[in-house]
Amino acid sequence: MKRYSFNTAYIQAQDLYGVELTQDEFENLGLIAWGRIGNKYTRFYKYTTTPLQTELGEYYIELPCNVDIIEAVTADYEDYQKTSSTQDHSLDNESVEDYVEAWKFNTNHYYSAGKYIKYQEVDGKLYLADNFKTVNVLYKGIIVDSEGLPSLNEKEIDAIAAFVAYSKLYKKGITTMNNAIIQTAQMLKADWKNLCTQSRVAEYVNQNEMDEILNVGVSWDRKVYGKSYKPIR
Repeated sequence: MKRYSFNTAYIQAQDLYGVELTQDEFENLGLIAWGRIGNKYTRFYKYTTTPLQTELGEYYIELPCNVDIIEAVTADYEDYQKTSSTQDHSLDNESVEDYVEAWKFNTNHYYSAGKYIKYQEVDGKLYLADNFKTVNVLYKGIIVDSEGLPSLNEKEIDAIAAFVAYSKLYKKGITTMNNAIIQTAQMLKADWKNLCTQSRVAEYVNQNEMDEILNVGVSWDRKVYGKSYKPIR
């Protein structure tokens, strides 16, 4: 499925509805519309950085702008702490853990090497419990365009353009107390609702996705010996 730049909806709002607004106004309204549509296209990212220090001595790292869900935060070394009344760490344990880690393979997307770090997320930053030379962050991030805004499909572009046009026209009607403009805005609102609903439906469902749908929606014995269970037979 082809994805387009977020600003494609800006051009469409101008071309189809004659909307005049600044880039900042469009981004604010467009992101509101995108949030109401509710589509989030994400994938896993691995981000490695060096912590910074505040004036109060706290250590933190800046998060990328497309972070949606943080899966794991780890250091660049393995956890080799031992339970002992006389010794917390052992170099022998460190060597063993590093050796075991080096031979691991076939790990999935959720796996992240290194010791897990305690952290607190505040305003796009992760505040850490201690200083670390390197910090690895595994997160699920929104797929964005070259300007850091969500990429869109054709249905989402249509819906966002309609929402921007409706919002601008409705505001103009309210501020000027013009009933004709308000009624036209209400018509655009109906268009926005229809396009919003349509944009929540996938443009195409492939066989893998249909297989998952059938696994949930039909009886447990759909896959039986001697019969084809593929969506297209």
